[in-house]
Formats: sequence, C-alpha cells, structure tokens
Amino acid sequence: MRYAVLALLSGQQYLAVSFLYAAVPAWLRANGASLAVIGWFGVVFAAFTLNVLWAPLVDRRQLLRLGLRRGWILCMQLAASLALAAMAALSPRDHVLALLGCSILLAAVAATQRIATLGYATETLAPSERGYGAAAMGWGMSLGNAVGGLAGLLSLQAHGWPATLYSAALLMAVLAASVFLMKEPARMAVPAAGLPAMLRATMRRPGLWRAVALTCPASFGVAIAFSMAAPWLVDLGFELGQAGLAMALATLIAFSTVGPLWGWTMRRVEQRRAVLLGALMLAPALLALALLHAQLPPRAFGLCAVLAVFCALAVQSVSFNAYFYSLARPGEAATDVTLLTAVMSLAAMAGFATSGYVAQAWGYTSTLLCAALGYACTALLARAPRRGASTGAA
Repeated sequence: MRYAVLALLSGQQYLAVSFLYAAVPAWLRANGASLAVIGWFGVVFAAFTLNVLWAPLVDRRQLLRLGLRRGWILCMQLAASLALAAMAALSPRDHVLALLGCSILLAAVAATQRIATLGYATETLAPSERGYGAAAMGWGMSLGNAVGGLAGLLSLQAHGWPATLYSAALLMAVLAASVFLMKEPARMAVPAAGLPAMLRATMRRPGLWRAVALTCPASFGVAIAFSMAAPWLVDLGFELGQAGLAMALATLIAFSTVGPLWGWTMRRVEQRRAVLLGALMLAPALLALALLHAQLPPRAFGLCAVLAVFCALAVQSVSFNAYFYSLARPGEAATDVTLLTAVMSLAAMAGFATSGYVAQAWGYTSTLLCAALGYACTALLARAPRRGASTGAA
C-alpha cells in the first residue's frame, strides 16, 4: 500500500506540470515557434531549483491538523487546481508572457508539493526499500506525465484551451482527496534554528557536494535530449496527437518496466555504486544508438531515440533518488533531498536552455550524444576514490 501511495502522490504533482513541458512545447512548435524559444520555456522549472530556499519551512511548519506532510500536500494540490483554473482565462497565442508567469507559479506549487512528498518517502522507506520506493515514484511520475501530456494534446485539439485547463483543474481538485490514504509519519525532533543557519548546516552535509558532482553531468546531458523529444517528432511529420501518444507510451514503457527492474537490481547494491552502474550502462547504449541514425528510417529512429531517452530517465530517476534518500538526515529529510534535487534541476534547466541551440546547430541526433557524454562523465566521477569518507557516505 505504501508504494501505491507514493506512486499516486508522485503522479499528482506531475499531472499538471507535464502539460507544461510535454503538451506546450509540441503545441508551440506546431504553431511555428523556434527551437530556441521552446528550449527557453524550460525556465518555468526554476521553481524546482529554488524550492530549496523554502524546504526547511516545509520540514518544520505544520499547516493543518492532518499532519506535517499531509497538510502541505493537500494545500499544494488545491493550489495547483486554482492555478490551472486561472490559466484557462489566458490565450497561449495572445498572452504568452502572462502564461509564462502562471506556468512559473504552477511549477512553484508543484515544487513545494514535491518537497513534502520527498520528505514522506524518505521517512517511510527502509534502506532496503529505497530502490522499490524510487521506482514506484518514477512509475507514478510517468503515469502523471503520460496523462497530462497526451491527454493535454488530445484535449487541446478536440476542445481548445479553456475547456482543457478547466478540466485539468477539476481533476486536480478531485485527486486532492487521495491525501487521506496516507499515514502521517512520526515527527522527528530537530533543533530550533533560523533559516540561514538551517541552509548552512544542510550545505555542510558530508557527501553533499560529491552527490552534486556525480549527478549534474548526467542531468544536464539527458535534459538536452529530453527537451527536444517532442519537437523532434513534430519535425518528423507526426501530428500533435501522435507525438503525444508516442511520448506517453515511451514514458509508460520505460517507467513500468525498466524503472522497476532497475529498482529490483538495486536491492543489494550500495546506492552510490548503483549510480555508477547505471551510468556505465547508459553511456555506451546511447552512443551506439546515435551511431545507428543512418541505418534506420528517420521516423523509426526518432521513435527509438525517444524511447531510449525515457529509459535513461527511468534508470536515472531510481538511482539518483535512492542515492539522495541515503544521504538524508532524520527530521530534515525533505530539506536534504530537496537541496540535491534542486541542484540536479538546475543542471537540467541549463540543459533545457541549451537544447534548442544544440539541435539547431548539429541536428537532433547530437542530443543523444550529449546525453551519452553526460552519463560518461558521471561514471568517471563515481569511479573516483572517496577521500576522507566513512562507510556509507558518498
């Protein structure tokens, strides 16, 4: 039941956000937006980098009598519903800047909900369960992405912008009731401290900056490939609905098979070593696929590339999240894990911003090479010996 709850929580927070990075890029490309503009649209996810600034608040301030984690999750779910309803009044053609602002707000709400969800996962999973827990959250994320992205595209084509956004707002409000399926974890006593002191203590955590160094190259590289997946399919002649379906199926296949399988593999593997093994597997696989681009029909190769990118994301999600859980402090799990995911998001955001220029200059296949290079760098860093680290530290 705990894994099902984690999957549901993860799916909720990505349901609306997936509309922003799956449906909107394809919609913009079909309406003539340049690849550079589409790449910069990824700045809405700055919230997933900046959320570390208010993560200590989410770790300590209880909003409702439901409990610390449940209260924050419920409030953010309802806030996302209201944000989507507000966006329904905007035109994606005539109010681009206003839409961008609302999108940033929606991403901030989702990023705050993610803080509480990560804290809940870290506090309820035993070390041997982290791989499975990360896989469950990855599967929930993939389902939310698939429903939000594919359903968003199909609904936009069939019913238009306002009806699509109002429907999404209603769905988010209904799903907010799922918080009552959660069992609130026990509160851990933590010393009182101001926000600056809390952030300083977090940034001095043993193993923190090594974890940052390990995960950022892979996050940057795969973000370049991921950001261009939808435009790639559109430029290959796929209709918006077809592109959305391909993305949704690739997401579900990768996170329903590769993610859980990798989680099972990680049961007896130390978390940092799992990061190394995943990177060693992904780097040559993506490189080999990129070298096959001339041997396959363009549309078939494009579909294979999209599936490969999502498989890489599934492995990365399980490896990195389990690794981050292992570094978290009792009572401040949300802050610790959020800081690590925030830095990883910053690297991904840089990849989003770079992706359009890379694809425009060297073609879409070059985005796969960037992903392969990122994983190769992560593997090299993970193999480096740890100086002054105790057993279990990374």
